[in-house]
Amino acid sequence: MDPTGDQTKTLGLPDLADDYRPLPRTRWTQPWSVNAVTIATVAGALAVGFLLTSGLLAGRSAAEIQDARKEQLIAVIEERQERVDAMTAHLDTLRAEVARLEEEAGTPTLQRELERVEQVAGLTGVRGAGLRVVFDDGSDPCPSGQPEDCQIQDVDLQLAVNALFDAGAETVAVNGERVIGTTAIRSAGRAVLVNYRVLSPPYEVVAVGDPDTLERVFSTSDFALDFEIWRDTYGLAFEVEAFEQAELPAYTGSVRLRHAAPVDGDEGQG
Repeated sequence: MDPTGDQTKTLGLPDLADDYRPLPRTRWTQPWSVNAVTIATVAGALAVGFLLTSGLLAGRSAAEIQDARKEQLIAVIEERQERVDAMTAHLDTLRAEVARLEEEAGTPTLQRELERVEQVAGLTGVRGAGLRVVFDDGSDPCPSGQPEDCQIQDVDLQLAVNALFDAGAETVAVNGERVIGTTAIRSAGRAVLVNYRVLSPPYEVVAVGDPDTLERVFSTSDFALDFEIWRDTYGLAFEVEAFEQAELPAYTGSVRLRHAAPVDGDEGQG
């Protein structure tokens, strides 16, 4: 008999052997039941399927609408093209008829006069000898601290064109834009517009006329003398050279006068 054991029981103390007894294993349990997980999975799959189906239906509907609009647009384009083709054919017929009538009426003099007027008005391209003046912006930063002092302005091109006409130029173009009586040279911000077209530097002003006269008169003009000073001060590019042959395009803008009207003979004699 173990006296120690009996004494422990007698004193009511816990048996030390119980501390070394293996504890029962704790098993893992699912937070949800199998049925709940199954229901959630099925619901998620149904939701995804619904979203995919809705997206496919919406995309198909949009594609059908686009196809319908595309077909309508193609039909409109084809209709307009047919009308243009018909009008073009009708115009060719009218032109042929006008040419036939002019030939029968014997109006070559009138035709030559019309061609001369169109040439003077700038409505036909021309070629010939003349003078070329090239401008470009100057240094950056500008020595004066004012950026516009080192940039070619619309007034510079205006003065250059006027100086060339004063020197005897017959026709003038700026970067391929023909200058006529209604041409506007103006600025819009830092851009320069000629015939309402935006141009960018360098600016090439081409004048057709007698090269020797143009170069002599233009080079001694107040504008050219002032620009030589500005070239040295602000670094502006300014080159003048004569050429033997160049082509100037015709004016392609509108020549319709909205406010001016021809004066009758009786009114002009007042």
